[in-house]
Amino acid sequence: MDLPTTDGVSLDRSMVKIIILALFGVVFSFASGFFLQIFMVSGGGNNPLLSSLAALGFMAVFLLCVFFIKTEWMVNLAVFIQSLAFFVLFYDRLSVMVGVGAVLGFLFFISGIYAGRNELENSLEIKFWKISKKVLPKAIAGIAIFAGVVCASFIDVNGKDFFIPRDAFNAVVSPITDSGLLEKIVPGFNLTGSTEETIRSIAMREIENNPQLKVLPDSIKEELAGKAVQEVKNQTAGLAGIQLNFQGKLSDTIYDFLAVKFYSLPENILNSTPILVAIFIFLTIISLVWPIRLIAAFISFLLYETLLALGFGAIIFEGRSKENVILK
Repeated sequence: MDLPTTDGVSLDRSMVKIIILALFGVVFSFASGFFLQIFMVSGGGNNPLLSSLAALGFMAVFLLCVFFIKTEWMVNLAVFIQSLAFFVLFYDRLSVMVGVGAVLGFLFFISGIYAGRNELENSLEIKFWKISKKVLPKAIAGIAIFAGVVCASFIDVNGKDFFIPRDAFNAVVSPITDSGLLEKIVPGFNLTGSTEETIRSIAMREIENNPQLKVLPDSIKEELAGKAVQEVKNQTAGLAGIQLNFQGKLSDTIYDFLAVKFYSLPENILNSTPILVAIFIFLTIISLVWPIRLIAAFISFLLYETLLALGFGAIIFEGRSKENVILK
């Protein structure tokens, strides 16, 4: 069956559908910021995952805006509100860095929208995957900037508490323990176990693996392991400048050590930490742009086909004429 043709494809015909589409983007953007904010304040193992999933949902809807919203000011407004939704819960973190990051992220979003619209305008056929390659990398860059400046805004170089909440730190390192990777590399290494017992366990394993020490009486082995624990305590105290608690979890001891070392940095480095952290987070996310783009594009394509099947939109042939110069 022939598809209809029209000369008015640049006109938006359903304000309600535009609002619905933009609203979904706002919901996903807000949800991504919401779970990120909870994670930075109180930790929680699932919050980074939930924030990432919401960001994928946002990118999927963001890509759909290129196809379904034609009017320039409407798509600009939709992107602006979606950007604002991410930051709304971080109003108390407003600073020059956050403000600049918000503007840069928004500009990346707009750049992605117009890159997609130009590709769509210059193509005779709608090439979904080709357009997604133009749009999503810029959207990912915008999200990376947002995440970087927001996380960095929690760093208080003049404060006494480490900028990463203890629960958030434990939520980050717990998957490493759960995976068993460290146990395979360093047998006996357990982030959730007592620091002293973990060091003692590793020392005893080294003793048992040493043919010369293995034959020693158990009492001597225990004495050697105790000396190893005390040596680690002394070395750690020398590096940190204070005695750390070795009775608690190893992850807590590492956290305390990092907190002490962080605030002992030279003032010029300490003052630059928020920007360095923001750049690090940005580069980390950007390094994953290829798999993120593929996942987001796949989700968006499923939504795109579903919306077309449900009659939310339709593919039409555009009838238009233009002047051109040819050789005679």
